[in-house]
Amino acid sequence: MALQKEDWIKAGWLLMAAKGVEAVKVEVLARQLEVSKGSFYWHFKNRDELLEAILQRWEEQTKWFIEQSQLAATPQERLFKLFALVEEVCQQPDPEPAIFLWAKKVPAVQKRVHDLESKRVNYLAELLTDYGFETTEAKQRAEVAYLALMGFADRQERDSNFEGNLGEFSQFLLLLLLSPLNKSQMLTKS
Repeated sequence: MALQKEDWIKAGWLLMAAKGVEAVKVEVLARQLEVSKGSFYWHFKNRDELLEAILQRWEEQTKWFIEQSQLAATPQERLFKLFALVEEVCQQPDPEPAIFLWAKKVPAVQKRVHDLESKRVNYLAELLTDYGFETTEAKQRAEVAYLALMGFADRQERDSNFEGNLGEFSQFLLLLLLSPLNKSQMLTKS
């Protein structure tokens, strides 16, 4: 059976998730897939084109999360759906940490990472605004939620002894995120 373009993208995705962007090499992938390098060049001009396809797939994943969560009827249901999708994907190999490291070295990738993270936070803020929070508070809550989830994922990725449960954490974070603040109890600068 001949390999399709998506087979190469998937193999590159998994290799990037496991070993980083530097590990994604045509020869290594061909060996893993047990085909000649010529099969790769049938679908891609070069390695950069494959890396671009992986990056596009990563961007499309966020678009898909948003589209799928939009199918829910209410802002609260959309938030719960979004968190469930994120939880599901976090259980699979994900090249996101490698993409973030790659972005530190390549300005064009850094811009795309920035744009995608802004899109994620803005969508969360939109959901929170729809839920009933005013715009500034919704944006702040969205940033906190995003940073909390990213921090959890980072710790889970790098600390083999970490015993946190993403499902439980997500549920707690959602409850915290949707809880009203008592403005009179907020800290104020002296």
